[in-house]
Amino acid sequence: MKLKHIFMLLGAVLLGLTACSKDTPNTPDLSKTLAGTEWEATVRESDAGNKSVVTTIVLKFVDGTKFTSQSTQQTIKNGAVVDTEVDDPEQGTYTYQGGVATLLFNTRDDEDNAIKLALPLTMDSSKQQLTGKAPNTAGTILTFVRKK
Repeated sequence: MKLKHIFMLLGAVLLGLTACSKDTPNTPDLSKTLAGTEWEATVRESDAGNKSVVTTIVLKFVDGTKFTSQSTQQTIKNGAVVDTEVDDPEQGTYTYQGGVATLLFNTRDDEDNAIKLALPLTMDSSKQQLTGKAPNTAGTILTFVRKK
């Protein structure tokens, strides 16, 4: 009888160990590719009129060279959302080498001239974060956290 219990316990332990060792098949190796992943950054800016603007940027890496991004801006006054703007999705290309993703995209400057910008983002795979300095801003740091 004791032998039967020992084998049942051993079987349960082995099944538990094999179930824990399986990795999710849809989880990409972030040291090699960002394809199929989605990231989100939130930036909060305050102004003197008891208002703040919260911008959320969603970044999706479509494949090994293309990405899309979309931002949403919410104006908050006295704790309540008073306005929400959703920008059109933007597309661009990127490269990913040595833990640095360089995003290349077209935008417009203040005089409405078309310009091409590069945004380098450094991967911290232990924290599942991409971090970089926003172009054309006074030191705003963007920290993208992995969504899926």
